[in-house]
Amino acid sequence: MFVMTKVVIASQERIDDFEQTAHEFFRAVLDMDYSECIVTDESRLSDFSSCGLPEDIADAAQGLKELYSAWDVWVVAVICDRYGLEDVSPTVLLVELFERIEWQQMSRIH
Repeated sequence: MFVMTKVVIASQERIDDFEQTAHEFFRAVLDMDYSECIVTDESRLSDFSSCGLPEDIADAAQGLKELYSAWDVWVVAVICDRYGLEDVSPTVLLVELFERIEWQQMSRIH
């Protein structure tokens, strides 16, 4: 017997507030088109592990665990350098990261 399961996607209310930041971030950091991704209020940076990682770093990894570890170090450094943030976790919710990015950008203006 075949049972149909309903798939429920998490809310996208908060993430929608950061659409411009999300588009720029996905292009610049993850080398992805944000409009081609499913991103919700529950999406974490680590959901996109290995995206954007330069090939030379990826090629040096000996396995999947090393690849993810290399990506964690690389992506945190890129984010901190690009956006002037500190203490970024690879498991941060994207809505929280985008909120921090926008806050940092606003504080630079003032």
